[in-house]
Amino acid sequence: MGRASRRRAQRRNAPRTAPEPGSAPGCVLLERYLIRPATQDDDPDAVRALLEPVDFMDTAMPEEIVDRMRTGWRLPAQFGTATLLLAQERPAGAVVGLAHAIPPIQWLMEMEGGLGRQLCLRLCRALVELEAVSVADNARGHGLGHRLVDELVRSYTSHGYEAMVGGIHTHKPHLAPYYQADGFNVLPPGAPLDLHVPAGRIQWPANGSMRHLVRPLAPQVSYQAGTLTGLLTNQ
Repeated sequence: MGRASRRRAQRRNAPRTAPEPGSAPGCVLLERYLIRPATQDDDPDAVRALLEPVDFMDTAMPEEIVDRMRTGWRLPAQFGTATLLLAQERPAGAVVGLAHAIPPIQWLMEMEGGLGRQLCLRLCRALVELEAVSVADNARGHGLGHRLVDELVRSYTSHGYEAMVGGIHTHKPHLAPYYQADGFNVLPPGAPLDLHVPAGRIQWPANGSMRHLVRPLAPQVSYQAGTLTGLLTNQ
C-alpha cells in the first residue's frame, strides 16, 4: 500500500462520534469539527469568504452557490444531487471549511443533441463534479479538506454515483499531489477525458490551463491513460 493509500485508509478508519441529539442527517462529528450539510440559516458571508480563493471557470458560480444555500434550492431529482458540505468548529464555532459537488449538468446538456436526453439524465445520476474545496487558513494542517472530500465521496457512492470528476488550474501545481492523495487521477494539462459508456465514447475537452481530475466510485468503473470505462454498465 502506497503512502496516499495509507492516508486514505487512516481517514476512513479515523474515529467518529455518534451524532449529537438534534443533529441533522448527514452530520459527521470529528474531534475538532462538525461536518454537515449547509442550511438556509448559515452565514452567507462566511461561505463567500471560503469560496473567494477558489478558481472557478464561471466567475458567477460563488454567488450562485451562496444563493442556492440561502434559498434552500434543491436540484430537480431527474438531474441528480447537488451537495454543499460545511465544516464547523466544535462546539458551535465558526464555519472554517466547505466542499461543493454537483453533476456536470451544463456540459451534459450542451452535449444533449449528440447524446440524447435520456443518456444525459442517466449520466447526471452517475457522474458528479467536485467544484470546490476550501479550508480557512486557521484550520489548515489537520486534514480537514481531505475529510470533506471523503464525506462527499461517501455520500455520492451511497447514492449510486459511479465516478467523481473535477479540474484544477495549471498555475496551482501543488493541487495535483493534494488530489492524488484523495484517490484522484490527475490528467496532463489540456488532456481530454474520455468517458466510455454503453452507447459509445464521450470526450470531455480541457484547455491548456486546466487538468482533469477523475476518481472511480463504483467497482465496475476504472480509469487508465485518459479513459474512464464501465460507466452505466450496471444500470
